[in-house]
Amino acid sequence: MRFTVALLMFAFVLGASALAANPTYSTGSIQSSCAPWDGAAIAMTIGTKQAQPQHAPEPPYLNVNIWKDLPLHTGQTIELSSSSSAGSASRCLKEGQCELATSAVIRIEHFKTGSGATGHYELHFKNGETLSGSFDLTWVNVRMMCG
Repeated sequence: MRFTVALLMFAFVLGASALAANPTYSTGSIQSSCAPWDGAAIAMTIGTKQAQPQHAPEPPYLNVNIWKDLPLHTGQTIELSSSSSAGSASRCLKEGQCELATSAVIRIEHFKTGSGATGHYELHFKNGETLSGSFDLTWVNVRMMCG
């Protein structure tokens, strides 16, 4: 009996640490932003829990910035890579500690300015790791003055 209880406790701790090591990125925000050259852009923050509007997300989270093929629309697929100028994607495990993805595919299932977006993401990293999942993002109204 003691062995069974100990085994169950070990399995619980192991499962909990595995969940903490592999967070589920699925919720967050989408908003207008500015590209590096001050053109229009869209910024997506995909976290493990819903952030307060107008506040920085709590790590860990994914950042996706799209600079080309705007405006976004339902049914769109965006491919990002380190050699393209369409945007960027990164994973931020701690505040100020973000790792740029080598490539990413963002599929927009539904998009509406002022409402939000749903879809899927797949991010690839230098170490061979791939993060993929679905997102449901809430639109955040911000006034952007690019240029």
